[in-house]
Amino acid sequence: MLPKIFYLKYLIYSLLFFTQFSFSQELNCKVTINYTLVNQTESSIFLELENKIEEFVNNKKWTNKVYKEFEKINCSFFITVLNYSNNSFRVNVEINSFRPVLNSNFESNNFLFRDNGVDFTFDTNQSIIFSETKFESDLSSLLAFYSHIIIGYDNDTFSENSGLDNYLLAKKILDFSSSFSNSQMWTPSYNGGRINKFWLVDNLTSSNYLPIKQVNYNYHLNGLDLMIENKISAKENIIKSFKNFEKINRFRPNSLLQQMFFQSKNIEILNLFLNSNNKSEIEEFKKLLITVAPFYTNKWEKI
Repeated sequence: MLPKIFYLKYLIYSLLFFTQFSFSQELNCKVTINYTLVNQTESSIFLELENKIEEFVNNKKWTNKVYKEFEKINCSFFITVLNYSNNSFRVNVEINSFRPVLNSNFESNNFLFRDNGVDFTFDTNQSIIFSETKFESDLSSLLAFYSHIIIGYDNDTFSENSGLDNYLLAKKILDFSSSFSNSQMWTPSYNGGRINKFWLVDNLTSSNYLPIKQVNYNYHLNGLDLMIENKISAKENIIKSFKNFEKINRFRPNSLLQQMFFQSKNIEILNLFLNSNNKSEIEEFKKLLITVAPFYTNKWEKI
C-alpha cells in the first residue's frame, strides 16, 4: 500500500496526467540565465551553464522514492549574472516551484525564494559533480540544496511535515559547504543575517515554525484541492488555517517562512477571495491579513 503522501500525490497527478507511465527523477526544472548586466561577447559560457544546470538538476535522482513522469515537480531557476570573470560568477537566483491543484489544470506557486549574491565557479570543460559525503563545489552544493528544499516543500503540501527528511539533507549540504567552501554565502550572517540559505533551512527544520508549514499544507490540501468540489468549505478551511499566522506572529513576527508564503501567494489569495459573499467573515479575514502581511495591504483592501 502506498504511504499517504504518495497516494495523495498519485491521485492528484494521475487525474491531471493519466496518460503517461514512465518512471523518472523528481524534478522538471527550467533554467533561465540573464547576462545582460555583464559583457555579452562571452555568451556561450552562459548558455552552456544554463544547459548544464538543467541537465544536472533534472537527471539526478534526489531521493529513493519512485516518481512517475507526470509526478515530476515543475520548478525554475532564474539566474541574473551580476559579475563574471575567469570562470567566477556572482549571481542572484530566484527559485520557484509549482504544485498542481486537484481537478484543475492550475498550478499554484508553492515555493518562492530569492537568493542574492551567490558565488560559484564554472568551467565549460568540467561536469557539475555532487557528493553526499563531501563538498565538491559551490555550484553543485547550491543546486543540490535547493533541489531538496523544493522536494521537501512539495511533500509538505500532501502530508504534514513530510518534507523534513529533505530539509535535513539540505542542512547537511549547508553544513558541509560552510565548513569547506571559501564563500561566505553559506553562513548565518550573509545578506544581512536574515534572508539566506542558513536561516531558510533553520526555519524549515525548527519545530517553532510548524504552524506556518501547517498553513501551507491546509491551504493546498484542504483549500485549493477542494475548491472545485466545494468552494465554500475550501475558503472556510483557508480562513481557519490562517489563524496560525496570528498565533506565531505574537512571538515570531514577520518570520522568513511567513514572508515567503505571502510572496508566492498574495495574488492568488486576492483572486480567491475577491467578491466573496460572506462580508462579515471576509472583513475579519482582511483584518488578519493586514496584521500578518501588511506589505500587501493594497491587495487585501480589494477583497
